[in-house]
Amino acid sequence: MDFEPFSNQKPNDWSISTLGNVSIMGAGGDKPQNVSQIKTDLYQYPIYSNGLSEEGLYGFTDKPKISEESVTVSARGTIGFVCLRHIPYVPIVRLVTLIPKTEIISAKYLYLWLKQLHITGTGTTQQQLTVPDFQKTEILVPSQEIVTLFTTTVEPIFEKIWANQNENGKLSSLRDTLLPKLMSGELDVSDIEI
Repeated sequence: MDFEPFSNQKPNDWSISTLGNVSIMGAGGDKPQNVSQIKTDLYQYPIYSNGLSEEGLYGFTDKPKISEESVTVSARGTIGFVCLRHIPYVPIVRLVTLIPKTEIISAKYLYLWLKQLHITGTGTTQQQLTVPDFQKTEILVPSQEIVTLFTTTVEPIFEKIWANQNENGKLSSLRDTLLPKLMSGELDVSDIEI
């Protein structure tokens, strides 16, 4: 840990705690009964599993399980894949969720702390990350003043990332709509001057 901004020493009001003390941790549950592969007005809440593709997006459902800004960590297969979740969602199997106790740390601090860890599982046949073991993982907890300052500083960066992701989704949808029409000749662009 680099304490250069603090005269190369850990401030006295910072402490070492555990993930179990600074967050509400749980394991993802079963797949919801109502699932859609695409987002619709009825099915607007993402379902996440432990995949790497599209941050583990599995589909969409009609009711979220978690509404708070939180962090997920894949618990089997690709152990340790960490994602910050800022919209209501449903976690399913092989995913550990961490909802930060915001009077101690923020989700963004927790996310960036976990991103720099080398997270491993247990087991001989197939490695897995269990909630009881993961709760014991240590975390450096700054003073509330520093956590607030840090979160305020990084917030605009995350807002820009999410806005770009949203725009990319709209552009991909537009491409997927227009490209087949261009390829089939349904849309003619031969008269357009570039």
